[in-house]
Amino acid sequence: MGVVLQWSLKKIINMICNILLNKFDCFIVLEGNRGLGKSTLAYHIAKGVSKEMKRRGIDEYKFFPKAALLYERTEVLRFFHQWKRNGIADEMINVSFNRDFYNEEQKDLIKMMNMNRDHCNLFQACVPQFQTLDSQVKNLCKLRLTVVRRGVAVVQTPNRTIYARDKWDQQTNEKIERDWLKKGIQNPHYSKLTTFRGLVRFPALTEKQEVLYQSIKNEKRNKVAREQMGILDDEGEKDLVVDAANMLEKGQIRNAQIIEGMAYALGKLPDTFKRSIMTHFKKLGKQHKLSDYYWDNKKKKGEVTVQEEANLHDLINSIGDKKQLSVKV
Repeated sequence: MGVVLQWSLKKIINMICNILLNKFDCFIVLEGNRGLGKSTLAYHIAKGVSKEMKRRGIDEYKFFPKAALLYERTEVLRFFHQWKRNGIADEMINVSFNRDFYNEEQKDLIKMMNMNRDHCNLFQACVPQFQTLDSQVKNLCKLRLTVVRRGVAVVQTPNRTIYARDKWDQQTNEKIERDWLKKGIQNPHYSKLTTFRGLVRFPALTEKQEVLYQSIKNEKRNKVAREQMGILDDEGEKDLVVDAANMLEKGQIRNAQIIEGMAYALGKLPDTFKRSIMTHFKKLGKQHKLSDYYWDNKKKKGEVTVQEEANLHDLINSIGDKKQLSVKV
């Protein structure tokens, strides 16, 4: 493998500060399996940038976890409208699916991110997989940190291209990764990736930081689930599995990514959540293969009823109207 460039958190923080002071925004994506430490790394970076900027005599970029954690698309839209802010979209999968059904708001988000790139904001997006993001959002990413195990992340940056559309060289890197899987390689040589720039190690949060951070995440996740996904109501938590199953039967779930988004918003593992829904259908003696209920699949087969299509459009419009009002406020 040879010598691999070892980055320090301090070096990454200084690089980010230099980008921001050069009158550019800094959009970072942190990816990795659940529980490996994406949020922890984002926390260290946000806090470190705040501290370094203060050392340089700059009052902006202060890091207050409750204000900095962004879970709703409206929060993200407001964030990009402001200047010199320090924010973390802890579940960016809720904000920018690559095939989300909030079509108009998806466009608004991408427009806002593009138009306000000179607002010098630090924005960190945590996602399970980089590929789940909208392609235009991926192209705005300046730094990609892939957490491969606790306390260790692969540092990646886009290739400088003129004609190639995919700056992240996803097809080539996917082939390299597939080769590792075929050979059963447990410790891949990440330096073979065309976007590889080095490795960075980071510590765990203190117990006090962990407790505070987790309480804020739980509060905001529940708010998203209650107000946007219709899974929780003001009277308390409903049966999440039953609600998701009902939405599937009514033709209100477009594809698997929507189910996964619900699971992440609720702090659950997607596979576990899906199995629970399948078990629920089995108990009722109904078809339990979830893909048979997805609106996209049914439409391809010509099985979408007029009522199901109307249900989906009503759901989209109701969410869209609600969100437009919240943005105006």
